[in-house]
Amino acid sequence: VIEGTETRLLSNQLEYQGQAAEQLLAESDKRYRDAELILEVGKIISSKLGIQDLLATIMKTLERYFDFDRGMVLLANNEKTSLSYQAGYGYEPEQENLFKSINLHLDKSESKGPFVLAFRQQQPYLVNDVSQITGDLSERSRKLVEYSGARSFLCVPIVYEKESLGVISLDNTRFSAQPRQSDLNLLMGIAPQIAISIMNARSFERLQASEEKYRDLVESANSIIMRLDLQGGITFVNTFAKK
Repeated sequence: VIEGTETRLLSNQLEYQGQAAEQLLAESDKRYRDAELILEVGKIISSKLGIQDLLATIMKTLERYFDFDRGMVLLANNEKTSLSYQAGYGYEPEQENLFKSINLHLDKSESKGPFVLAFRQQQPYLVNDVSQITGDLSERSRKLVEYSGARSFLCVPIVYEKESLGVISLDNTRFSAQPRQSDLNLLMGIAPQIAISIMNARSFERLQASEEKYRDLVESANSIIMRLDLQGGITFVNTFAKK
């Protein structure tokens, strides 16, 4: 009897150790993938992309690393009166076209959807069952949620130096796939990087616009404009000078 008990105890101990080892390996693998994601987002930040290309690249990256059916990013307009769809993945073309045509109001008190609240309050949201929050939504928002078919989602604000720029949302259409707190934590961790990349892209676009405006002014000027190097060689002349 004693030998049988010892054998069962040893077997249980080995089983427990095996489960603990599997859990440790899974956690190590997740940390490695999280680090990969952070590194890849960092590379995207350093690239000179326009806003739309930048956001599309970020969403493709999130699609690879997160176990969510779909995702989208919305940005506020300059006046901070509305949020609009910029890029996403996993949606049907009809759904994406509808989202592109709709603005979420930030300047109306009755707007209390999770995206709007996340933007205003600069707080993330994790919802395991969308049906539990539909009663708090406006009729317009409720119809949008029903049309999207989302069962659960998480939403994180994009904030740069205390200024809200937009929100990122990942959702599932499957009841079996529940968002985890670790997913929310990771997305919250990379949201500031995404905010930096957006600001960099905007600065780059402004610089391009400024350079283009400068070129237009130079080329349309009714006077001779030339650029010379230190040796006195002509490196540039405008159209008027050529004529």
